[in-house]
Amino acid sequence: MDWPMFRSVERQARRMADVMERLDVDTSKLVRVRVGEAFAEARTKCLQCANARECLLWLDADPPGGEDPLFCPNLDLFRDCKKAR
Repeated sequence: MDWPMFRSVERQARRMADVMERLDVDTSKLVRVRVGEAFAEARTKCLQCANARECLLWLDADPPGGEDPLFCPNLDLFRDCKKAR
């Protein structure tokens, strides 16, 4: 059975993880910011984001866009939590 709404909601829930992966965010570093509160706030911002369509287009770009998603309300936090090189 094909459930388009189910797939849409599932994709929305995965969106933050996909953005974090694309931006090379250190998840363990992120969850330690303000004892997890910053992660919870970022998740809420992502789920309620008015830029969801733009975000999905950025994620689906082939090849992946080289520019950071300036429309993302979590971008500054994600930049602060990048993996060390």
